[in-house]
Formats: sequence, C-alpha cells, structure tokens
Amino acid sequence: MAKTDKNTSFNKVVPVIKLLFGTTAKKYPMFFVWEIVKTVISIFQPFLAVFISPLIVDEIVGERNLQKLITYAAVLILGEFVLTMISERCNTVLSKYQNRLENYFGILVGKHSMELDFQLTEDKDALDQVEKAKTGLNWYSGGAYGIAEQVFMFAGNIFKVVGFITVIALHAPILLLVMAVYSMINFMIVTRQNKIEIEAFAKLSKVNRLFGYFGWEIVDTRFGKDIRLYSAQKLMLDSWKDNTDKSNKHWKWQGDKRFPYNLAVNMTSLARSIFAYFYVALLAIRGVYSVGIFTQLIAAENALDSTLGGLVWNVTELFKRCNYAYEFVLFMEYPVALAKGDKSIDKKKHDIEFRHVSFSYPGTERKILDDISIKITAGEHLSIVGLNGAGKTTFIKLLCRLYDPTEGEILVDGINIKEYDYKQYMEQFAPVFQDFKLFAFTLGENIAFDKIDKKKVDSYLNLVGLKDMVNGLDKGTETNIFRYFDEKGVEPSGGEQQKMAIARALYKDSPVVILDEPTAALDPLAEYEVYKQFSTLVGGKTAVYISHRLSSCKLCDKIAVFSDGHIAEYGTHDELIRIPSGIYASMFEAQAKYYRDEIA
Repeated sequence: MAKTDKNTSFNKVVPVIKLLFGTTAKKYPMFFVWEIVKTVISIFQPFLAVFISPLIVDEIVGERNLQKLITYAAVLILGEFVLTMISERCNTVLSKYQNRLENYFGILVGKHSMELDFQLTEDKDALDQVEKAKTGLNWYSGGAYGIAEQVFMFAGNIFKVVGFITVIALHAPILLLVMAVYSMINFMIVTRQNKIEIEAFAKLSKVNRLFGYFGWEIVDTRFGKDIRLYSAQKLMLDSWKDNTDKSNKHWKWQGDKRFPYNLAVNMTSLARSIFAYFYVALLAIRGVYSVGIFTQLIAAENALDSTLGGLVWNVTELFKRCNYAYEFVLFMEYPVALAKGDKSIDKKKHDIEFRHVSFSYPGTERKILDDISIKITAGEHLSIVGLNGAGKTTFIKLLCRLYDPTEGEILVDGINIKEYDYKQYMEQFAPVFQDFKLFAFTLGENIAFDKIDKKKVDSYLNLVGLKDMVNGLDKGTETNIFRYFDEKGVEPSGGEQQKMAIARALYKDSPVVILDEPTAALDPLAEYEVYKQFSTLVGGKTAVYISHRLSSCKLCDKIAVFSDGHIAEYGTHDELIRIPSGIYASMFEAQAKYYRDEIA
C-alpha cells in the first residue's frame, strides 16, 4: 500500500476526521453536543481557582474579613461542585457513546469486509489491511471517540493557554519565554516518541493476526477432537509461545527506543519547575506583588505547564491516532478487485458460455484452467468430474464471478458477465460449495436468512430428508444451530449440515443451481438419493454438479471431464463410457469394481 507511505501524518488528519466525524454526526449527532458542553466546562473550571484563591490568600494575610472569606470560599467550593457535577454527567453520557461508536464502527468494518470482492478475502495484503483497520481504529486510535476527545481537548486547551499566558504576562513575562522553550523541547521529544510508536504499529498487523488465531481460534471446540486424537497440544503451545516471544521482543524494542526520550521529558520538566519557583518566589520576596498574586502565578504557571503539555500531547496524539485510524480510511476505500458493470439481468434461464478461458490465481503463474471453452444451454444439467486439483471448483468460482478470468471471457446470454450489475448477477446462482458454512443462527435463518417463509423452509427441509430431524427438535426450525450462544442449540452431523446447505440453495430459487461436492459426508446410496431428488426439484433450471462419485453423472445431460486444467472429455454418460481407455470410463469402472467387490 504505497499510499500509506506517501502521506505524512498531517495529511492523514483531514481525511480521518472527515470520515469519522461525518459518519458519527449522521448516526449520533448529540455526541458532539455533549463534547462541546464538556469542553466549555473544562475551560472555565481551572480559572475559578486561579482567580478566587489569590483573593482568599490576600484576605487571610491582610484584613481577614470573615464575611469576605466565607463568600470567596463559598463561590470556589460551590462553583467547583457545580462544574464537576456537569463534567461528570458529560463523562457518563460520553462513555456510553464510546461503546456505541466502537460497536457501530465495528459493524461498518464487518459490513465492508463482507462487501469486499471475494478475491480480496484470499489476498494477504487485503487481510493485513483488514487487521490494521480493526486494530488501528479501536486498539490504538480509540476510533471516533478517541480522536474527538483529542480535537475538543485541543480546542479547550487553546483557550486555557491564552488565559494563563495573560495572567502570567501581567506579572512575570520572562517566565513565558522559559515556558515557550520548554514546550518546544517537549514537542520535539513527544513527536519522536510517536514516530517510534507508529513504526512499531506498522509491524504489528501480522503479530496481531497470529495472536488472534492462537488466542481464540485454537481454543474453539471445533478443534477439540483433532487436538486430542493427534496429540497436537505441544505443537499448539509451542507455536503460541513462539508467537508470544516475538510479540514480547517487539514491545521490548519499542520500550527500549522510548526510554531515553521519557528520561529527557522528566529532566526538562524538573529544570522548568526549579526555575519557575525560584523566579516567582524572588519577585514576591522583593515585594513586586502580593502573596496572593504569588499563589496565583504559581497556580497559573503549573496550569500553563500542564495545559501546554496537554496541548503538545493533543497535537502529537491527534497525529498519531489519525495515523492509526487512517488504516480504516484506506480499508473503506480499498480498491475493488473486479470491475462492475451496470447492465440489468433478470432471474430467468440463461445460456452460459466459457470462451477460451484461462486462469491463474493472483500472485502465481501456474494456470489452474487453460483455454477452457464450453457451452451450457439453458436448463441443461452438467456434471463436472476429475481428479483433485483439476480445476473443477475454480471453474465454478469463475462462473459465480468470485474471480475474473486471466484470459478469455465468460458470456451469459451472449454478454460478457463483467458488463452485468454485480449484485443482480450474483442472484442468478445458488451454489453449495464443498466448504460451505452454516451459522450460529436458527435452522430457519440458515436456510432463508432474513426472508423466512416457514412453509417454504419446511418444504425444502422435508425434500432433502430432514423432516424427522426437524420434528425431533423442541423449537423446530427456530432451534439454534450449534451451541455458541444457546446451550440448547443442536449440533447437526456432517450429513445433516450438507442437507441444510442444499435446502438453502433450493430456497434461494435462482435460475442456476450448483453443487460442488456438498454430499461428501453422505454414503454413496444416500448421495444418489439426494441427487435424484435434487434433479427432480431443480427441474428445468440450469444445474452444475461436481462429485467424485460418478453415479450422479447418469442423472445429467452432459458430462465434462477436467484434467490438468483442460476439458479432456465431454459428452453424455453413454458416450464417455464407450471411449477406450478414457478418463471417465476408467474412473467409472474403478468405482463400480469397488462396489462389486464390496458386495461380493
């Protein structure tokens, strides 16, 4: 991502604030109202003590008028109480907004991740950018809340600095020069510290991804059987220890680099304090001003020091936080992998053609598919067979436009699929991949998601052979799948999960249905029954089947045999079975012989 390197920290502030504040203002406009109230209170609060305390001191060492002392003290105490209560109320409300904003922007990251072109979900740079966006937005920058806090604190500190400078300038102007020099030195030191942190952050994305995997993934119950049966505990723990050591070394490097700068900050602060107290006390001893003014100057000097430090911290922290949050901006603007067209496409039967299509996965030169040409007529049932690695699943990914061909073109109804509206095109396909996923939602939601028609859901579950299973559940299709969020959730078998995935594809009611080895967990007879039933359900729709078990091929109109990225054979079952020493004939005979031997 060269764009990250070319932008200075200053240039990242504007786009970050524009995106984060604009998004926040649309969702939670009152957040900024509470920030303004809090800032106004923070401006007035320190000046209350700065101006009232000298009056109390002068009265104590002077006339000692009890009524005045009580009045000054009452104003100071009551004012502090009221301002503190308002400030605490603001903090309480803003802390709630902090949680809301963190969750909301987390949803935006998740939503955009799901909207990324599928190709990017298998791209290392894109995955690193997702990790940088998540950690940069929440862990390091504090998100919209953390950056807003710095912006409003900066604005408040500007007003306070002007006020404290005015107070000091009236009585001890030389002190301002010392404060200015100290602030410049402090600014340079803190800037250098932040550069170290930013440099460290750039190296953290891979460490954090590994941390997330070892810290969360391997403790998932889904890995329990394999860890125990294959004694994988030592490998897991050693890998975790190795990654932890790398993480510790990284943080140690950062701490060692920052240490001399931390020491320098403390030393310059000590020197500034010694000079300030000596200089102000000398003026008071000489009678240049009263004891009350002396206390006022000391309070103003301490407050100015704190505020200037805060101001420097606000600026450097704002740059640093925006530098982290800029990864979110980059993520939200991440370039698409696939060009999108705007032609409409209706959900109807389609003629499909692969015309001299070749494909290599990004970053590789090996052709997974090489000069594939095939036509699938509307309503045709095509079976694709071949050994592992022959390119069968890649063929389906290209058809579904999860990737684009490296060479050649794919046509639907005579039009290059790149010209179609992407979302409308995706609606044309209902695939069940071999690595399909079910979610920890209800059974009904896994079939229909947010468009549940209970009668339709029940109908398809019955048709795929899950009627008895559903009837045995207390809540039927409202039963949660898995037990991540519900102790009474059901843990379906592999075969039951595959049938659910098939029911989901049928429910989508798309004109093209694809089965990419989704029945591997079923025995051959059960698989044949599913395909047979499925063939009836698909009816006149276009269907593509991928299976290592060739019994289902007899149900299809045509068979394409893939070998080393090519279509080596193509025809009907009867045609291919007669090819002497043919790939299909050899595979079919090998499977048939296996079952004959088993029966014998």
